[in-house]
Amino acid sequence: MSTVNGLPRPTQSPWLRRAWIAVALIPVSFFLSSAVGFGLYKATNSRRENIDAPLWVDVVGVLVSTAIFLAPCVLAVIYGRRSSTDGDSRGRVPLTVGVLAGLGYGLLVLGSLVAG
Repeated sequence: MSTVNGLPRPTQSPWLRRAWIAVALIPVSFFLSSAVGFGLYKATNSRRENIDAPLWVDVVGVLVSTAIFLAPCVLAVIYGRRSSTDGDSRGRVPLTVGVLAGLGYGLLVLGSLVAG
């Protein structure tokens, strides 16, 4: 075991590393999900703000965009939980970030659906 200033350096589990990578991918997935959602409207020659888009475009756009965004959030929760289960309590931080980001996006989607 390596030491830092005479103290043992805590080992980092691969689960913790993967959880932080998933957290780092959350902003990337936000932009990617937005691009896919807007691209779907563009591909069908419809505009969301004019309410001329068919219902299937709205449903597919919301589902695909949500799945793209939630993928790294779910991975951060899974890997953070595995890290915590293995005894590394630092895994709770990416777990919490993944939960909060996923809930925030879910509230954002619900708000946009309710508001029209």
